[in-house]
Amino acid sequence: MKKIISLVLTLLSCGVTAADLPKLQFAEKDSPHKLFLSTDSNQHSFDSWTIDSGYAYNLFDKVDVYVGTRLDDKKESGFLSGLSYQVSPRLSVKSSLHSYTDQDAPKGQESGIAAEVSSRVHLTEQLDLHATLDYQEWQQGFEVGIGFRF
Repeated sequence: MKKIISLVLTLLSCGVTAADLPKLQFAEKDSPHKLFLSTDSNQHSFDSWTIDSGYAYNLFDKVDVYVGTRLDDKKESGFLSGLSYQVSPRLSVKSSLHSYTDQDAPKGQESGIAAEVSSRVHLTEQLDLHATLDYQEWQQGFEVGIGFRF
């Protein structure tokens, strides 16, 4: 009896096929909402780093507005917000304002708001060229670098 049931089930399963389900209507478009996490090294020293994370919303075809937090190796952490513009698939420009708290800053300038404008050009799949202009109340900086992506 078990052999007959097994044989019948085997014969029935040979004719089974699968079909793709249609896409859901709300899933056809890309969502304008994004979460981001980015890391950079900066000009202060060889072993310096910055981590930005947060939420981005697509305003227009190539323009995103974002809010998030920044953490770096100098213990200058704070909130950030800005605009990102994708000029072409290889070129992007980003501007941001971020708050900071720095315990090593001169008296009265431990916290404030800094402005930053940066651009990035993808030269090859693993090689980027980037430039950053950064301004804080007690220090300014300009950085040009080449980055290698893994």
